[in-house]
Amino acid sequence: MRPVFPKTRTLPDNTQSTMKTIVIAVALGTLVSLCSAQSLRAPWSGKHWATGGVIRVWVDPQQAPPGGDVLVEKAMKTWTTAAAGRFTLQRITEEGAPVRVHFMSADYRYGVTAPRVNPQSGRIERAEVAVAADAGRDSLERRIIVYLTALHELGHALGLEHTDDITSIMYLFRLPGDGDRFFGAYRQRLKSADDIGSPNATGLSVDDVVTLRKLYDSP
Repeated sequence: MRPVFPKTRTLPDNTQSTMKTIVIAVALGTLVSLCSAQSLRAPWSGKHWATGGVIRVWVDPQQAPPGGDVLVEKAMKTWTTAAAGRFTLQRITEEGAPVRVHFMSADYRYGVTAPRVNPQSGRIERAEVAVAADAGRDSLERRIIVYLTALHELGHALGLEHTDDITSIMYLFRLPGDGDRFFGAYRQRLKSADDIGSPNATGLSVDDVVTLRKLYDSP
């Protein structure tokens, strides 16, 4: 699906990477994009992982940008902190982890996620995540996009849906210039790249935290 806003930059095309991501997502039966103008309602609406457990995450080193895995780990830590004991995201080195994060070349999306719900338990049990490795006009913007996209897509992997609030990490891009406004607002909070994912620049709104905890406090 094409975006409803024009591109602000030329993004490299990598058909093999893009097809890899699509195949992963389609195999799990659902596909959600950070910058696709689709319904806010997700197929896994109201679903989440078992509360109180450790959710293991593998970060695919293929096509990873410099420091990309560290930015994903920062996003994991941000959600773990926000969960306040409801779950813990833990990075492992085994490819068979229930959550697998891949890097892709940006096309018309910054990221995609494919969670899978166990029909018997009604819980999310697996998720494939892909994050654009090469979107952005300079080094700092690229790092910001990787971090915030990982944060957004991991939010989907955890069961969160899109919102229409641009201050939320789960905001669905659908208006001209949304990407520049969203990433630009975060950039203004940073003194340097080291601040990305810090306690003063988590990328989460108060409502993001409230929504996450409410979801995991539900049956």
